[in-house]
Order: sequence, then C-alpha cells, then structure tokens
Amino acid sequence: MPLSLFLIALFALAFLLFDIVLCVRVWWMTELPLWRRILPTLLLCLALAASISRAWGITAVAEAVAFPLTVATALLGTFELDRRRARRAAAAGRTEGVS
Repeated sequence: MPLSLFLIALFALAFLLFDIVLCVRVWWMTELPLWRRILPTLLLCLALAASISRAWGITAVAEAVAFPLTVATALLGTFELDRRRARRAAAAGRTEGVS
C-alpha cells in the first residue's frame, strides 16, 4: 500500500471520528428540539450506509452521496455547537449587566 493511500485512509478515519464526536455532542444538547438533535446522526448513518453500499457493487450512490453527507454532518454539528456557544455567551452577558 503506497504511503499516500495510507495517509488518505488515516485522514478519513480521523474525519469520521470527528463526525462521531460532533454527533454525540449535539445529541446531548437537551435544549434543542428532538429533530435537530437527531439530524446530524441521521445524516452520518445515511453516509455510512451509502459508503457500505460499495461492498455490493453500488458505487454510483457511494460516490455521489457518501462524502457530501459526511461533510454536511460536520457542518451541521459545528453550526449547532457554535449557536449553543453564542447563546451561552449572550446569556452570560445579560446576567452580568443585571447585577
């Protein structure tokens, strides 16, 4: 196996781990509605299912859907975490101004 393929596989595993961590963190945000907590996990599961479809010879679906869904999972997860961080900062700013 050439070194470049090994590095690509290592990057893919790191990105998958990053997506899983984001999904878990969004899942535990109880202040969000249920559908917004489930959406990143659902997108990641669809991406993994599309990627696994390569084993049965269905490469067109995997090539067209798997990577964009994985990226969408990362973007949506970071968006939700940033919004939560902004809400907490705004709430902290309001409580400091009251006292």
